[in-house]
Amino acid sequence: MIAALSGAREVSTELGAVSVIAVRGAIKAASEIGADLGAVAQHATMGTIEAAQAIGGSVSQAARSAAGGAVRGTGEVGGNVSAAAGKAMEGTAQAARRLGADVTELMKQAAEGAMEAADRIGTVASRSVRTTVTHAVEGMGRSGAAGTPRTRGKAGVRRSRRRA
Repeated sequence: MIAALSGAREVSTELGAVSVIAVRGAIKAASEIGADLGAVAQHATMGTIEAAQAIGGSVSQAARSAAGGAVRGTGEVGGNVSAAAGKAMEGTAQAARRLGADVTELMKQAAEGAMEAADRIGTVASRSVRTTVTHAVEGMGRSGAAGTPRTRGKAGVRRSRRRA
């Protein structure tokens, strides 16, 4: 991830675009092999934020873009976008703690990115993701730890229908 982002050091827009593409690609690859999309959303988001910090990039932009990429990629493979958003929020909180960054601020940025991506998917996705990320950010404000994302139906992100 660091190598992929190192060329985008100077331009925040490039960092954002690379972050979205990297996380979307990870989600799509996970879907192809039937892996847990939520775990990928969480760890890809966390890694993207940490990589941005390592190259001196904007961790806020990385959080926003990575969460958006997780939602967008999950939507493209027919996964549970709300659960993916929740996991991306968890990854954001974990990265912020590891980096000593402002957890609440990074979570707000990730929430914005996730909501923007969900808005492009459709009304149902938008409502669902908005509820999930709002609960996560509110939970952070109350407890100092990421709130438990609320999703409709089965918890977690369903595995892809595709099997190798």
